[in-house]
Amino acid sequence: MVSSMGKWWEKRVQRLRALLEKLGRQGKSTSEPAYEQERPAAYEKSRAIFLQGLGLVFMLAFSSYFIQFEGLYGSQGILPVTEQLQLSRGLRWQLYPTLIRWHETLGVDEYLMCNALALLGLLFSSLAAVGFGTAPVMLACCVLYLSLTTVGDVFMYFQWDALLLETGFLSVMYAPLCTRPRRSSQVPRVPLWMLRFLLFKLMLMSGVVKIASKDRVWQELTALSYHFASQPIPTPTAWYLRQLHPLLLQLGVAMVFVIEIPVAFLLICPLRVVRHGAAAAMALLQVLIMVSGNYGFFNLLTLLLLVNLLDDSFWSSFLREWEKDAAHERSMRGSGGARGEETPLLHPGSKGMYGSRASNTSYWGSSNSPSSLPGSGLYPAG
Repeated sequence: MVSSMGKWWEKRVQRLRALLEKLGRQGKSTSEPAYEQERPAAYEKSRAIFLQGLGLVFMLAFSSYFIQFEGLYGSQGILPVTEQLQLSRGLRWQLYPTLIRWHETLGVDEYLMCNALALLGLLFSSLAAVGFGTAPVMLACCVLYLSLTTVGDVFMYFQWDALLLETGFLSVMYAPLCTRPRRSSQVPRVPLWMLRFLLFKLMLMSGVVKIASKDRVWQELTALSYHFASQPIPTPTAWYLRQLHPLLLQLGVAMVFVIEIPVAFLLICPLRVVRHGAAAAMALLQVLIMVSGNYGFFNLLTLLLLVNLLDDSFWSSFLREWEKDAAHERSMRGSGGARGEETPLLHPGSKGMYGSRASNTSYWGSSNSPSSLPGSGLYPAG
């Protein structure tokens, strides 16, 4: 009896040991050393995509400010800038940081100064959006938007305005100093992890504040029964979502709690496969929010922060699959489905849509990228 029990436990221990060894091997292949030959994961493409996307978000923010300025802050507006500046005369620069305070020194009208800063912001954000997102450009975007936000008062106190300023500040340290992001191969790890932590803080606090409010609609998981009808500017999709069964709406609230609290901790996990899974869950949540309501550029900025969870091997895998599908479609169109006339796939050193893989001027490829990179191995690209 005792010997049989001992053999049974021995088999269970051997199976557990084999399972742990298998998980250990998978962890090594999906953690930060994601490239072959134990080279650390690269983030050149991810950084370039992030900085260009951030430039686009800044463009949306500056253009929205410029269009609404006259009605909100003009001489006949709701909160004229002149009154805001008069109330802030005794405040120190640290408490009221805005370049508009220098309008008297420059001999420029305060209203003209605000419009000029908004147009300058559009100029610098356009440079970032087309691929010139260097540290000085991102610093200019951040300082200009901070100046406009400071005099914006209650109309600029939204969560997405603060998030854009935080992201812009971190992007100054994340962006290359002089060279264009797509041509720079040095990606600092500290700002990268700070951006990840910013996303972690955003998602975690979004969930914690719901619980801390002690509101019955969150405790009873009935918030979505009111959310779709009471949110800012509901979309047509919100009406259809409001008609869902109450049980499905309760499951939706539960999903929000799961994504915003437990899944948020996976954002700072060292294993890339875990981070990719967390990114997929949060991207789904942000898309659902976008199609059902209007929160400005908030959801777009959150999706952009998710890019920093993906290393270059993810984008390489995505592009390989896309190139294969495109090449197959071109071959079918060119040959009419005939045999033996397929267009050859791209090989290292050959030129395709994104330039030569061996060239250093390609957006998606660089000279220090291996010709074969492992895919994400988590979910279908696209």
